[in-house]
Amino acid sequence: MHKIQNRKPIQELSLIDDFLFTEAMLNRETAELVIRLILERALGISPKELIIEPQKTINGIDTDRHGIRMDVSITEKAGEKEASEIIRVYDIEPNTRKSFYLPKRSRYYQAVTDIKLLGSGIDYDKLPELITIWILPFDPFGGNRMIYHVKNIVEEIPEMDYNDGIRKIFLYTDGEAGGSDELKRLLLYIKQSSYENVTDSRLERLHHGVEEIKNNSAIGVKYMRMWEVMELEKRESRIEGIAEGKAEGIAEGKAEGKAESIIEILEEIGSIPDFLKQKISEQKDINILNKWVKLLARAETIDEFIEKMNS
Repeated sequence: MHKIQNRKPIQELSLIDDFLFTEAMLNRETAELVIRLILERALGISPKELIIEPQKTINGIDTDRHGIRMDVSITEKAGEKEASEIIRVYDIEPNTRKSFYLPKRSRYYQAVTDIKLLGSGIDYDKLPELITIWILPFDPFGGNRMIYHVKNIVEEIPEMDYNDGIRKIFLYTDGEAGGSDELKRLLLYIKQSSYENVTDSRLERLHHGVEEIKNNSAIGVKYMRMWEVMELEKRESRIEGIAEGKAEGIAEGKAEGKAESIIEILEEIGSIPDFLKQKISEQKDINILNKWVKLLARAETIDEFIEKMNS
């Protein structure tokens, strides 16, 4: 089997990690507790009825338009009756990967979501409020704040409330200013979901749910398989780049660089015998190296690669 590179054990995952957050959203009780804690401590909102849709995919307006995958989409209704009015839609997105395009990504998510919220013939005043909440381990705006509120304004009258129903909330897990102690404790737990960060009874309930997820053997297998697929896709992409002579640091047709890249990928699969490493390093025929690259794409183990080389 391939080595799994840079994989955290499932016990070390926190709610800010995409896999654990998604699994938490698939458990109704844990999902509702997480969402209510975020809405209450960040926004002061205590919703009556929530409809939770984890991993919701919304297609673009046409086949050639970019769709989105929401970690969780939450619909809040005014009451508990099935026919009660939708008053708010929330999209909660933990995001550990720093991106300079986060504001525009947020804009696009809200635009695509809006299209699906208003049926034909429905008045615009029925369009529910739409709130996107990003949870980040980095400071998106450099103000060392635990919460940033972003809304549209009229530039000439900034004190006027321009109520288009769109809000973007950015929660910074290490922020110091602009939020309550309760929010700070919640963000700390989301960033590092360990018992040491359980500081009140509701976080204790949440931690119990998180531990149940981590100790579920089926979810553990799912996590391992997800990483195997990701690593395999990454490896196949690198192999394709080597085959095309476009891998990083390799000039097309340069045997030395191609040999080094083959060795690097083999080292990720397992321990390379010295004779194999020497054989690859000394090979100067670009056609033979290209052949070995193709074999590499089909080999699961070092022994299998050697067998294919010698056949």
